[in-house]
Amino acid sequence: MSDCKKCRVMFAEALYEELNAEQKLFFKDHLLLCKKCRTKFEKMTSTLKIMNQRIRPEPGEAFWNGYQIRLAKRIKEEEILGAKPESWVRTFIRTLSSAPRWSYLTTAALVLVIIGIFIGRMVFSPSVSELQQGQQISSITSQAESRIELVNRTHNYINRSKLILLAMINFDPETEDPYALDLPYQKQISRELVQEASFLKGKLADSDQRRLQNLIVDLEVILLQIANLESEHDFEAIEFVKNGVESRGVLLKIRFADIRQFIKKRSKTEPDAKVSQKLRII
Repeated sequence: MSDCKKCRVMFAEALYEELNAEQKLFFKDHLLLCKKCRTKFEKMTSTLKIMNQRIRPEPGEAFWNGYQIRLAKRIKEEEILGAKPESWVRTFIRTLSSAPRWSYLTTAALVLVIIGIFIGRMVFSPSVSELQQGQQISSITSQAESRIELVNRTHNYINRSKLILLAMINFDPETEDPYALDLPYQKQISRELVQEASFLKGKLADSDQRRLQNLIVDLEVILLQIANLESEHDFEAIEFVKNGVESRGVLLKIRFADIRQFIKKRSKTEPDAKVSQKLRII
C-alpha cells in the first residue's frame, strides 16, 4: 500500500486522536510532504466540526417554567376581567329603572343568561393547578415519546451499520471476487451513516445514553475508514478496517446493545401477557 493510501486510512483515527506514537509520526511527516493528503484531511476536519454543531430549536426547561407562570398570570387576569360584567349589569339595571314593565322582564332574562354563563365559567373551568398538572403530564409524555423514538432510531442505525461491518469482515479476497464486495455502495451507505452519527451523538448525550453514545462513536470511526477506501483491490486497507472492528470489540458491543433492547421490550410486554392470562382463566 502506498504512503497516500496508508495515510488516508488513518484519517478517522487521526480526527479522534487515536493514533499511537509511531502512526502519529508517520501521519504528520506525510502530511508535511503531501499537499493532496493534507488538503483532504483539512476538509474532513472542517466537515466534522460542522456536523458536530447541533441546532436545538426546541425550548428548554426554563422556557416551560416561564410559560406556566405566564399562563397562570393570564388566567388570573381573565378571572378579574370576568367579574366586571356583574357590576356592568347592575349599572345597566339602574339605568332601566324608569323603563316600561315589559322591559324589566327582558332585562331580567338577559341578566339570568349572563349570570348563568358566568357561573358556568367559574365552576366548570379548570383551575390553575389543574392546568399546570396537565401541562406537566403533557411535557412528561412528550419527553418519553421522544426518548423512545431516539432509542428506536439509534438501534436502526446500529443494525444498518452492522450489515456494512459484516460485509467487510466476511469478505475473503482469496476465495471471493473483489467486485462482489460492491465497495462503491458500501462507501455511499457509510458516508450517510457518518453524517447521521453526528446527530445521534448529540441527542444521546442530552438523554444520558452513555453506552449507546460510545457505540455510535466507535461505529463512526470504522464507517469513516470504509468511506475512505479507494479500491476493492486494496486488501491491506480492508484488513486494516477488519482489525479496527476487532480491536474495538464493535460487534460484541452491538450484541450487548441488542440483548439490552430485547430485555427492555420483554419486560414491557410480560405484564400485559400476565393480565391477559388471568382474564382467560377468569
